[in-house]
Amino acid sequence: MASNKDEHQEWVIKDNFFHRGVSNVRNTLHGNAEAAQRALELVKAKQAQNAQQLVSQTGAHPAQVAAGQTSAVTHSGQRPCQCSNLPDEELEKRALNDPILPVYKFRYVLNRLRSEVKRAARYGHTTSVMIITIDDFAVLPQKFGNFAEMVQNEVLLAASQRFAAIIRRDIDLLGRYLNERFIVVLPETNAEQAAHFGERIRAAIQGTCLDHMWHKVTFTVSLGICSSTGDTLPAEEMIMQADGATEMVEKQGGNGVHQVSFETPAQ
Repeated sequence: MASNKDEHQEWVIKDNFFHRGVSNVRNTLHGNAEAAQRALELVKAKQAQNAQQLVSQTGAHPAQVAAGQTSAVTHSGQRPCQCSNLPDEELEKRALNDPILPVYKFRYVLNRLRSEVKRAARYGHTTSVMIITIDDFAVLPQKFGNFAEMVQNEVLLAASQRFAAIIRRDIDLLGRYLNERFIVVLPETNAEQAAHFGERIRAAIQGTCLDHMWHKVTFTVSLGICSSTGDTLPAEEMIMQADGATEMVEKQGGNGVHQVSFETPAQ
């Protein structure tokens, strides 16, 4: 899809100064409430400094800046921050969530996976990572022409909603990996349990049928799973192994599950 790269960047604030602050939230959060609060305080401090700079540049009264009543473009030609009045909850949502789909951004999921691997090393737990890709996603433009982007967005939304309905929302993490690829982190989940989740997802998607104008849209997914005990594999290696397993399923025609395991047998 031509706008895929843009879709991953909608949350990026054009004001570079504020963008760096939001990036601090995304890079600091590890599922820790205290860390999240510190990161958000950092963003708010940056906002205050940015607002003060805007007062100096525009000559506006501080109350006008706080109310967002300054000109869209400052005298220096720079646009003011567009999110200076957003509450903490909205800042966190923009920092962590995909701008289009009901899933997390990859960077947040990766940071959480790194933390989960460290915790698994301490307690000897097994962690599983799943990479899911929508089969033949790239050929949709050939089938639907000018409506391809609309259909692709509908497929992505329907798929992510079904993934979310199956995983354990209070435990597992669902994120956007790349374009039509998704990542699922399954804490304290062994290879057998992960395979069960994968098969449930595969079967649920196979039974999905979307109504698009006069067309019926059906699709399938390929799933790759990597399970590792403790810190046998770092987070990045687990993702690479799961991604490679997904590609194996794709090469075999898709609509399947392939698993690699680095699970240590229980003593």
